[in-house]
Amino acid sequence: MHTTFNRRTATKVKDGRVQRKNRNRPTGHEGYVIDRESPGRGFHHVVSKRDVQAFIDIIPEWHRFSERLERIVLASYSQEAEAAHFYYHREETGAIFLGAWPDDLWSEYPAPYFNDHQQIFDRLGVSYDRLEDRVMCRFTEAQARAFMLLHVFMHELGHHFDRIHQKHFGSTKGEDYA
Repeated sequence: MHTTFNRRTATKVKDGRVQRKNRNRPTGHEGYVIDRESPGRGFHHVVSKRDVQAFIDIIPEWHRFSERLERIVLASYSQEAEAAHFYYHREETGAIFLGAWPDDLWSEYPAPYFNDHQQIFDRLGVSYDRLEDRVMCRFTEAQARAFMLLHVFMHELGHHFDRIHQKHFGSTKGEDYA
């Protein structure tokens, strides 16, 4: 005898969001992964996965700042930015991408950016040459690593923390917070 029953295949919608059936917690909520992409020809990563993990280990309250951080990626070189933060709306998680640097460790910055961050460059002992509307900075390997971890990574972590904890999607403190 074959008994029939109603098998419910459609998921429920609550507050305009489709509810998950079984696994209702995305994997990104379980913790982060440190990943490495190829830097590309003529470029290299100034930080290693081990450097990032060692730096993370000394950040106070890291568990609070890394909430819903899915991954940290040592990414390939990008002309647009040294690093980036992306937020994945569906999973409600974020990722931080740290870009590779040119092999010669020369970096060119617009004068306004350099002026805003000159204290960091001076504290790290970075040598630089002022041109008309830009500044050429010559980093050593140690200075580039320190700049990437202390300034760039922490800045992107600030974006992540701000994005995860903002009350309304339309409002953000953005650059001021990071």
